[in-house]
Amino acid sequence: PAAPKTKYQIASTTKPFTATAIMMLVESGKISLDEKAAKYLSNLPAQYSEVTVRQLLTQTSGVNRDLRTGNVDDFTAAEFWKRLAAAPVSFKPGEKWEYSNTGYILLGMVIESVTRKTYGEFLTKRIFKPLGMKDTKYLEPPDKSKNRAIGYDWVENTFRPSPYFSGGFSAGGLVSTVSDIAKWDAALNTEKLLKRSSVEQMWMPAKLSDGKLVNFDFRGEQTSYGFGWFLTSYRGHKIATHGGVVSGFSSQIIRFADDKITIIVNSNGKSGADRIGYAEFLAKSVADTYVPNLLPVSANR
Repeated sequence: PAAPKTKYQIASTTKPFTATAIMMLVESGKISLDEKAAKYLSNLPAQYSEVTVRQLLTQTSGVNRDLRTGNVDDFTAAEFWKRLAAAPVSFKPGEKWEYSNTGYILLGMVIESVTRKTYGEFLTKRIFKPLGMKDTKYLEPPDKSKNRAIGYDWVENTFRPSPYFSGGFSAGGLVSTVSDIAKWDAALNTEKLLKRSSVEQMWMPAKLSDGKLVNFDFRGEQTSYGFGWFLTSYRGHKIATHGGVVSGFSSQIIRFADDKITIIVNSNGKSGADRIGYAEFLAKSVADTYVPNLLPVSANR
């Protein structure tokens, strides 16, 4: 049975952790947000030479959205660079917003470049161990893990164990528990990891190169994006949120900052026909019960 310490792949809920790690390196002076990513990545293909670290964080870089050829396509670092070199820029950096797993993989490589540690080693040393997140790991295959949920997919009207996919490095490769994610969430309300100003910067809507704020429709709500967080609202309440869906798993964190409530859900099921992850559906169902003074659901939703 599932418990608070049951481990799940959290997929793209990894991205806010990657953004946290980048901001730690910004505070220590090892990274500049408005520096070109090429300064830290000597083998970055020429077509991406103008992309900045900030643009990678805010998903405004124009870096190709996803280099995978399928949902369980685990490629090597060498294959990643080969595919990236062949991938054209989606748009001029800073011109618009587009979600990019590739961009967050590059951020993980920036972390490795400037720290001389692997992505997993850096997060373990600077985030997981200091916060007592004993059950959070990077890239932990099922056969190497205790208390690990088995991922399932809905196939031909039945649940079947899903094929293993790592999740995509720093874009989606963490394994964690709701208890551990709650420790990290609580730390963001203090200065255990980052200065208050850095945390607030992560939750500020991004700007495009023309000065306009990033703004798009997501789940029927006007939405922006910060550093690894969707900034939107749910039934009249402002939220910062991120979720993830990967083979057999889904995950969601929703922060109702004004209400001082955070909802974290991990699921060993992926998504239904409407493409909303099971974890997101469950998290919003919890919000419907516990967040006070929610506005009524509109008739068109």
